[in-house]
Amino acid sequence: MTRVNVPGVIAGLLTITLPFLGAWWHLTLGTDALVVSAAPFEVVTSIFGEKMTSPLFWWFCLGLKLGVIYVGVVLLAGSVLIASDDHTAIADELIRFGSTKLMYLIIMFVAALLIAITLANQSSGLVPFRINLPYLIGSDVISASAEGARITIPIGMKLTWAFGAAVLAAMLGIVARVYQKKM
Repeated sequence: MTRVNVPGVIAGLLTITLPFLGAWWHLTLGTDALVVSAAPFEVVTSIFGEKMTSPLFWWFCLGLKLGVIYVGVVLLAGSVLIASDDHTAIADELIRFGSTKLMYLIIMFVAALLIAITLANQSSGLVPFRINLPYLIGSDVISASAEGARITIPIGMKLTWAFGAAVLAAMLGIVARVYQKKM
């Protein structure tokens, strides 16, 4: 009888594809005056249509991409190796290693965004304009006034379907770990 950890196979394949699905979160300031598209493996900043990038940050993101692909391969290998009675111990280790890494990455990504947004919202006393950014999703305006002139700049934030795919892959990784223990 062959047995394969199906949730682990799906989680592994989905995790391998995550770096290629695009941004997890978008920030738009004004009418596309500033656009930030972010994921743990890529941050694209565009100011008035001109893309801004840092070569050092690009290499850091490449390392994260390769790390996530590695975690997906490990999860996939552990999920398939369980079918062989000779490799049960290594399959358990691979699943145990790969099942929670993506969840931790998602938690760190969301926490970093929340910290940055909270710091920006708290900086209202330091700058001459009111900043009231939404937390992760939503829209608002940044208002500034000086010498009788008032300007308002719309701001919008949203999570993308790629973030949903990452959450799904992380949940399937946890399910795969529980499923592996019951096999």
